[in-house]
Amino acid sequence: MASRNAVAEKQDEAGSRRRERMRAILVEAALRLFARKGVDATTIDEIVTVAGVAKGTFYNYFTDRADIARAVGGNIRHELNMAVDALNAGIDDPAERIRRGVCLFMASVAGNPDKATMLSRLYDSGLSITGFGNAHLLGDIRDGIAKGRIDVPSEEAALHHVVGLGTAAMRHLLDAGAGPEVLRGEGYARDISLVLLRGLGVPPDEVERIVARPCDLTDLTVWS
Repeated sequence: MASRNAVAEKQDEAGSRRRERMRAILVEAALRLFARKGVDATTIDEIVTVAGVAKGTFYNYFTDRADIARAVGGNIRHELNMAVDALNAGIDDPAERIRRGVCLFMASVAGNPDKATMLSRLYDSGLSITGFGNAHLLGDIRDGIAKGRIDVPSEEAALHHVVGLGTAAMRHLLDAGAGPEVLRGEGYARDISLVLLRGLGVPPDEVERIVARPCDLTDLTVWS
């Protein structure tokens, strides 16, 4: 009985991995098409053709084009969140971690404009305090409050300040253009960092110290 259960568990794990791979193939195909043609001009037939699967397979994973568009936006957010985690490894100050994370999202406009464009258009749970994409940021906010590094009326207000400012900054850069200085955390990225940290209640002398620290994002692998 135990051996049969072990076999069944392995089969379930293998099936789960296959489903994850197929879902990832469909999302990647949609991303490529959305970036080239736009969401509204892309059809499900085109997505399954690029993915190399039957149309029925699409509906095993997604209900319609809007559903897979949300998945594309969520995947990009997840990729950038993982890049923020790697960027902030060894950084103890939560205020600095938040600043570096926002700088990375702004830098995505210069580093990978297709993904930045898709994220700005498709990610639709940016202001939710319970949204999966905000868990890392919320952790930094709570750590900052606990350590006395940030002074805000509430976690929710801090979250909305960071996400709202970061989203507006990305959309501005997508419209106005993002030069190499944004990848270095300079120029407009520095201005946003100042407003960000001041709005989180970081003491003025600490704001200047944090913003003065280098944040060169030019060579991140997430831009590939």
